[in-house]
Formats: sequence, C-alpha cells, structure tokens
Amino acid sequence: MNAFIGRALFALIFVGGFYNKYENFGTDGGSTIQYMSPKVSAVKTAIEVFASAKTGSDFKIPNVEDKHLLMGAMFLEGAGALLYVFGSKLGARMLMLFLLIVTPIMHDFWNIADPKSSEYQMQLIMFLKNLAMFGSLMTYVAMKKESKAKRVTGAKKTN
Repeated sequence: MNAFIGRALFALIFVGGFYNKYENFGTDGGSTIQYMSPKVSAVKTAIEVFASAKTGSDFKIPNVEDKHLLMGAMFLEGAGALLYVFGSKLGARMLMLFLLIVTPIMHDFWNIADPKSSEYQMQLIMFLKNLAMFGSLMTYVAMKKESKAKRVTGAKKTN
C-alpha cells in the first residue's frame, strides 16, 4: 500500500501538468502552444542545420503541427502517469520518454543571457527537477527488473 501511495504522489506532478494542458488546449493548443512553439521551432532548425552539415545535403524535418506534438506529449504524460500509479514499468518508461523529450526543449536555461534573472533560475530548477524525476524513474524500472529476476530464479531473501 505504501508503494502505491508513493507512486500516486509522484505521479501527481504529471497528472497536474496533463490536466492543465488539457483544460487550456481549446482548438489551437492554448497557452502551452504559445510558449512551446518558438522553442520547438528553434530545436527543429538546430537539428536541420546540424544534420545538413553532417550529411552534406539539405535535411528537412517533416512539418508536423505543434498542437499534434503537444497531444503526443500529453498522451505520454497522462497515460504514463496513470499506468505508473498502478505499478506499470511501461508507464514509468512513458514518463521517462516524456521527460527526455520535454526537459531540454522546454527548460533551456542555457539560452537565457542573464544567469541572475528569475527566468534563468526558474528554468534551471525545473530542468534539475525533471532530471531528478528521470533518475527516480530509472531507479524504479531497474528495481522492477531486479525484482522480476529474483522471482523468476527463485532467489531467497537473505539477512
């Protein structure tokens, strides 16, 4: 029961984020899109420039509407949190994928000129929080794998 409560409390941050995005989505993605679009555009451009330089050809990322990217992120966040609460390793991996994609794009503190500004500090804290949550999920997945291996081999607990 304690593990379930712990997972539920951990997942609250994802459920809250999903709910906020869902409530504000409207027909165009709401305020999240307004914040997200310039950052996604910058990442797409950086990837295209890098890939074009490496391949020697004109590399272009297929055009996908930002609201569809947001819906994909919302799916990973919401469904992953729900599955994680009930002890699913798949849910933990969905949340890990969500954090892996979203964290460097949305919390790009290194692109803020003044390291003493409140925006820089907030983005750095959010980046580190997401990094810590990613590490926690990695630990959870590893422990689930280890627990399963012990059950399969019939390993006994030693004192």
